[in-house]
Amino acid sequence: MKYHRLKYRLCMQHSFDGKIENKHQHLIEIEIVARQMTEDFMEFASMDSILEKVFGPYQYQYLNDFPEFEGNTSIENLGEVFYLKVRDALERQHWKFARFEISETPLRIYAIVEETF
Repeated sequence: MKYHRLKYRLCMQHSFDGKIENKHQHLIEIEIVARQMTEDFMEFASMDSILEKVFGPYQYQYLNDFPEFEGNTSIENLGEVFYLKVRDALERQHWKFARFEISETPLRIYAIVEETF
């Protein structure tokens, strides 16, 4: 089977206690692995444009302001929220989601795997 693997970097701000005076920045790295559900050739640009639509609104933003995080901006909760958004967006465009990883450092990675490859 053939898979596309794409990384996305999201520069965001958050605070653990919800207080704006305690906000700080992170560069989050997100890796997505997916495969095509159709026989038609699809380029990385197709997957990249989908991810840009999902993550673009959060780029350089204070994530505590977004209701979807419900005040919880832990890496695990970010992963859960973004995973659902990415999976749904990819599958609407004929991609089969396989793996989602989100990390704040190379040593701390939260992963969700639907399909082994």
